[in-house]
Amino acid sequence: MSTQVMDKVSEVQEQVIELLASIKEPVTQAVGTVVGLVTERVTDVPAVPFANEIPTPKEIIDNQAKFASKVVSTNKTVALSVARAAAPITDQLLDRKPVRKTTAAKSTSKAAA
Repeated sequence: MSTQVMDKVSEVQEQVIELLASIKEPVTQAVGTVVGLVTERVTDVPAVPFANEIPTPKEIIDNQAKFASKVVSTNKTVALSVARAAAPITDQLLDRKPVRKTTAAKSTSKAAA
């Protein structure tokens, strides 16, 4: 069900996503420029002690993105469960009719009768 409030929320969310996407190129170019300047001036960068024990930036980002996805998924599951438990009162407060689920078996038995 779409409402004016949800339409506005979705619009703002889309703007946030567009903003994040729009900064990718300028930030990437800025970092590349700084790295270029540093590597011109510092030709011998020593390795960090225990470098083989430290994950790469990509490994860290991939790991954190995977974790964030799991957090969002789990949070959604918990929130939907709570919303279902609260539905009797929220349906009343929001003047909504409860949605009744029908199974295929019930539908089939009614059709046969």
